[in-house]
Amino acid sequence: MPTITVNIPHTTFISSAQPNSNMSFYPVMYIGTDATYQNSKGLLQIDLSSIPVTAVDSAYLKFAVISKTGAAASPVAVQRVTEPFDTSTVTYNTAPAYAATASQINVSSSDLYTIIQINVTALINSLLAGTYPNYGIALTNSDGTTAVQFATNNIVYEPYFPTLTVEYTITPEETTAICFSYHQLANIITQIIALYPANTITVYTKGFTASSVTGTPYQLYTSSVGTYGGIFILLENGKQQAIPLNSIAAIYTGDGTTYNQSISYLTAPVFPSGCDTNIITAIHDYLPVSTEVQMYAGSNISASGLIYKNEYGILVLSDADGNTPVFVPVMNITAFVPTFTDSAKSDGLPQKATISIKSVDGYPSK
Repeated sequence: MPTITVNIPHTTFISSAQPNSNMSFYPVMYIGTDATYQNSKGLLQIDLSSIPVTAVDSAYLKFAVISKTGAAASPVAVQRVTEPFDTSTVTYNTAPAYAATASQINVSSSDLYTIIQINVTALINSLLAGTYPNYGIALTNSDGTTAVQFATNNIVYEPYFPTLTVEYTITPEETTAICFSYHQLANIITQIIALYPANTITVYTKGFTASSVTGTPYQLYTSSVGTYGGIFILLENGKQQAIPLNSIAAIYTGDGTTYNQSISYLTAPVFPSGCDTNIITAIHDYLPVSTEVQMYAGSNISASGLIYKNEYGILVLSDADGNTPVFVPVMNITAFVPTFTDSAKSDGLPQKATISIKSVDGYPSK
């Protein structure tokens, strides 16, 4: 059963003690009642676009508990926000309305510095199905005497970042390694559209004649019977340029961009035996993170850099800091020349690598 973990970078809390202040820069969300912030509520927005189905088998919000007041357990309830808001500007006086859900957890002192999980399966399914618009979630504590603090992305320590983890059932054809790899590519394209909407994107395509399509990301087109999108559409001067997923050799997010750490990947199922499984898994295992590599897609497209991310079906080339990332679906790689060194290991990246991608027609990326 595939699992997707969605990062939640858009968080804040509102405080009745500071009714006109926005708290989105805080490293924690205050939820409950204390002397400093009085009545506080957490607010968060979750991008569900990477979830490829309209119903999941399970969904859990996960939070790191940083602090808690009071000896009694604090009841933290999940509420469905019912109107638009912006986490970067919302205040207590401009807070959105919300409706109750059945999701709740009691946070005790023994939960400090652990990750707690709140079952939100019913809520997430109602948002995925379009029963309600996805405006966001509010976290409340109505006991009037205790407060908890959940970590946000601003706490810097990534293991404490808030996340949503979902599990879903896949159709039989998605269990093959090659179909999963295209699903992974579609998942990444969906997030590129959301995270880099104004960027000039370059999509390099396979073939005997080098080709690159440039424009702003517009849409991942899905057919009426498709389970996920099959055509990536860019806009160039108002004109649509459409690239089938099976033609994509690499996607370059543009000069001056950095890898967005909120990008999530599909978790691979147990692949059935077959030639595609042999190839997809061999590429994954052969190229560890931090390996410096030169890659080729046919005789015309080449890319070089460090393996910054290595997921089944897709590789990301970048430098040590995630600058100018290039997303490379493994299906169209024709050769690669790695440089294995002691620094090619998962606990650190060399600091002097550069990233480049080019085609023989001279179209530059960096």
